[in-house]
Amino acid sequence: MEVTVFCDQCGTEAAAGAHFCSNCGRPYPGTVYQAVAGVPRAPVYVVSSHRVNEHIRILGILWVVAGLLRLIAVGSVWFVGQLVFPAVLSSVTPHFALGDPLSRVVHGGIVIAAGLLVLQAALAFAAAWGLLERQSWGRVAAIIAAVFSLWHIPLGTALGVYTLWVLLPASSETEYRNLVRV
Repeated sequence: MEVTVFCDQCGTEAAAGAHFCSNCGRPYPGTVYQAVAGVPRAPVYVVSSHRVNEHIRILGILWVVAGLLRLIAVGSVWFVGQLVFPAVLSSVTPHFALGDPLSRVVHGGIVIAAGLLVLQAALAFAAAWGLLERQSWGRVAAIIAAVFSLWHIPLGTALGVYTLWVLLPASSETEYRNLVRV
């Protein structure tokens, strides 16, 4: 009975009698190494990290959720800025009217806050799409989105730290490159 073996890192089918994956170079379990006369044995360290492969789908889904939450925040900021602030300011300041300096400052702040949230939502959606579709630029987009989300306490901070923990190490770059769809 013939057994088909696949690489547990990249999924490539193993050739008969192969000791290493022809695609990613990972040694297959049970590979026996023979000592060469006169050459001292060096310790072999195999790092078995599948961190990116195990967490990339979760990260993609969480970035979609983060983008949706930021879009909800845009709506909330716009609603409060257009309806609530003018009503409150007109009751506190009797001379508050559209066009005066205070209303322009409030309106400008609302537009800037909403614009930043829209940009962050777009970056979150781009990171999610890049990770879920295994695009070559997805890792970099997710790292940038993670850095910008760190100040969104507590959920953005948790997502940012989680993303950086998964994608920032050099070994994660190599693993992600092996996962990228060409």
